Amino acid sequence: MQLPDVNAASEVYEKHTDHFGGAAEGWGDAETLTAAQRAAIVEAAAVVATAADLLGGAVVIERAARRAATKLRARYGIRDVVLDLRIMGVSDAILNGPAMRSRDNPIYKHVFQEGSAGEITEARIREEPELAERILERFGGIEDFPGKAAAYAGLEQALEKSFTARDALDAAETAQNKAGDAEIQGRLAVRAALEKAYGMLRTAFPGQRKLVESFFLRRERSAKKGAGGSGGEGDED
Repeated sequence: MQLPDVNAASEVYEKHTDHFGGAAEGWGDAETLTAAQRAAIVEAAAVVATAADLLGGAVVIERAARRAATKLRARYGIRDVVLDLRIMGVSDAILNGPAMRSRDNPIYKHVFQEGSAGEITEARIREEPELAERILERFGGIEDFPGKAAAYAGLEQALEKSFTARDALDAAETAQNKAGDAEIQGRLAVRAALEKAYGMLRTAFPGQRKLVESFFLRRERSAKKGAGGSGGEGDED
């Protein structure tokens, strides 16, 4: 018996369970078997089919979770662009106002303590909201000037949406990781089911190894060198 490689994709595992199901159907109505042997095949096929169904469900969930995380990752990337623009807006408001076009002005340096607006917007995408939050807090503490209220409101709104988008992404990535783990467990369950079915069939068909092996998909062998053409890839590749 050849099991799918432990690191093979779920599609490979599905090939093995589909092959087993097809073989079970083929032998199920074979006139050369006894009723007891047919019953043993049905029982073994049920073991494999149950594991296959669980894996299939896990694959669907993992795919949906992965796609959802991809979308939210893109969405958070857009929010990062908007947040960058709002941080630059605060910088411009201060430079055009009390800082009098000087980044060395004490007011500007007080608001942008971690670096200039350009440096802040180059921060890691997941860390930038906290930096922006501190900027917003210090910006709100300086004296009012024309343009301050609009710049403050713009950054405040962008910051709130960035936090919301990041929280949604974190939740989606957690769900994706859990779904991925469940899919891996599903593959392991298929391997265990195939091994169990093998033992059941060996018991039901003593001395008929070839018949038992027919239930299990075999890896394709590559052609020998010099035989002309390249060898076919096995289903684990």
